[in-house]
Amino acid sequence: SAARDFGVDLFINARTDIFLVAPAETHDAAMVDAAIERALAYADAGASGFFVPGLIDLKLLEKVCKGSPLPVNFMAFPGAPSAAQVAMTGIARVSHGPGPYRLAMKALEDAARVVLG
Repeated sequence: SAARDFGVDLFINARTDIFLVAPAETHDAAMVDAAIERALAYADAGASGFFVPGLIDLKLLEKVCKGSPLPVNFMAFPGAPSAAQVAMTGIARVSHGPGPYRLAMKALEDAARVVLG
């Protein structure tokens, strides 16, 4: 609301890292319920979107999308479902997270090693 008071249009993408700290094989409906509770709280606080990095189970993603009052954002990475697959769950946005940056930094490091010997 403070940004709106100053005429600034912000998109606040609130996130939960619950799925990043737990191995993918342990993600379950209880974790999704906890994430949805956070989405509801973030919406009440004025967030614009809800980011669930690390969640790759398509059925669980769909449950988050259905339960969240905010558009849900997904983080793509090697081994994650494709953008087309996650789009079918109701995901509103696909982020590549730090992946492209890490690839660029690796290329820069490799180039520096060649020059520096």
